[in-house]
Amino acid sequence: MSYLALARRYRPADFEQIQSQGHVTKTLQNAIKAGRISHAYLFCGPRGTGKTTTARVLAKALNCVNGPTAEPCGVCFSCKEIALGSSPDVFEIDAASNRGIDDIRELRENVRYTPVGGRHKIYIVDEVHRLTKEAFDALLKTLEEPPSHVIFIFATTDPQALPATILSRTQRYDFKRIPVSSLVEAVKSVAEKEGLSIDHQAALLVAKKADGSFRDALSLLDQLSGFADGTISAEQASEVLGLVKTEFLAELAGAVIGRKIKDALDMLGEYVKSGGDPQEMADALTGYIRTLLLVKSGVIDPELLELDQTQLDAARGIIADTDIVDLLRYFTILADYKGAIKQGQDPVYALEATLVKISSLDNAVSLQSLLSRLPDTLQGRGGGPITRQPDRSPSPTSKVAKPAVDREFRARPRAIPDADLTAQFGGDIPGEPDSNASANPSPIPSGPLSFELVQNNWQGFCNSVKKNKIAIFTYLKMCNPSKLDGNILTILVESPNNFQIEQLSRSDIKRFVEDSLKAYFGNDIRLKLAQGKAPEKGANSTAADPGQLFDGAPGAKELFDSLGGEVIGQ
Repeated sequence: MSYLALARRYRPADFEQIQSQGHVTKTLQNAIKAGRISHAYLFCGPRGTGKTTTARVLAKALNCVNGPTAEPCGVCFSCKEIALGSSPDVFEIDAASNRGIDDIRELRENVRYTPVGGRHKIYIVDEVHRLTKEAFDALLKTLEEPPSHVIFIFATTDPQALPATILSRTQRYDFKRIPVSSLVEAVKSVAEKEGLSIDHQAALLVAKKADGSFRDALSLLDQLSGFADGTISAEQASEVLGLVKTEFLAELAGAVIGRKIKDALDMLGEYVKSGGDPQEMADALTGYIRTLLLVKSGVIDPELLELDQTQLDAARGIIADTDIVDLLRYFTILADYKGAIKQGQDPVYALEATLVKISSLDNAVSLQSLLSRLPDTLQGRGGGPITRQPDRSPSPTSKVAKPAVDREFRARPRAIPDADLTAQFGGDIPGEPDSNASANPSPIPSGPLSFELVQNNWQGFCNSVKKNKIAIFTYLKMCNPSKLDGNILTILVESPNNFQIEQLSRSDIKRFVEDSLKAYFGNDIRLKLAQGKAPEKGANSTAADPGQLFDGAPGAKELFDSLGGEVIGQ
């Protein structure tokens, strides 16, 4: 007799042998016992999880000579014929190759005839989502009102591709991936029955490679049995199946996270020289970083981590001094590797660059943590107390966009006078905001009016308007002073349309702005509008308001002030 593959030889013959699908098999068994048998079933789930096998077992249960029964005997002529695929009353149809309307028309003609030897005519349609739209339309009427002796069992890996009219006429059962631990036990059990010895790590590699598929796990074991001489080790499994051992991944991840870039590149080089696939390595390393993320988050479920206790202890040692934010950054960088490959980069070069990039990253430090260490750092460096420098006046014409939290700025250190903090701040702690300070700048004292005075305090004036009329503030923030001719102030509106000019030209708005100018600058000022862009500020212009730069970045302003920083560019 010719050799029979392990996946076929150990195919489940009854409901009890089906792996990890108890929610499906129990429901079907109870329905058979209660006589509540549907005319159409839909089995959904990943490949190799038992959809077609369950369909065959269900066919046995319905057509067994002792049935319908929840436990088919497996020895009667009907059960044997179904197991061999030769039953005249059970038809297995591959929808991928019989997907047209003519095939469905033939099926519709055949369903009218009664079963030859069993109670039911059962049609098992695999990969049913591959049928054409016309084929589904032709099947719809038969599926809605089939003959009493006909039962349809559909199997698919893509239920979303099925029409809603089909889904609504079937009982749907979702098959789940088989857990790694169950696959490991199944692989060991089959290996023992075949007279093979397989160590735990090798079985774990096979289970991970199978990706939740019982059929794939047995196919991989079949492949290994041909290579090994009665004993299958983790090294053999890794070599034959092209897998990356967890211990190797742990060592590589430890080198990368520990910034031992030479060791990491040497390990990658040896892996590639031995014939390893760099993309397989990238996928495996990404998966391992994901596992480290879960461990760092406190996950201890071995089913989710896919690690044994020794491997779990090693993972905890790797990330003992690593922040979860850094692990997220590593995962993101590795995930970008596939994008680089799609752009045509060499897989080995791209992976080497990825490892170097990860190893070159600085550890993430929260701003609050930095601030908490700042006083001691400055005291130790300067030898005495520090004073906070006063805020810079706002920029005359520069428009400051609100930065993101991680916006970079250049701060130039300045001399910090040696003074008593308590005396200078009246008991207030440096770095904490003054609760009595006004949210808006104070009006300019009355005095000689000049263009420089208006220009240097324009932003403060706009902020004072914002407190009372935020709508007018939105118009003014797009304007900059252009010139002052006597008491007539010309402002340029930087806008591609005339909406802002039209609004500011309204008599009520213009009168409000002029009254606000008088109240702020202490002089009677008349407004003149023009459209255009203000000239770029020179190198000697006053720096932008630091408070504007740090808007939305809690703690950054305190850090800036404590260091005595000065904004010298944007």
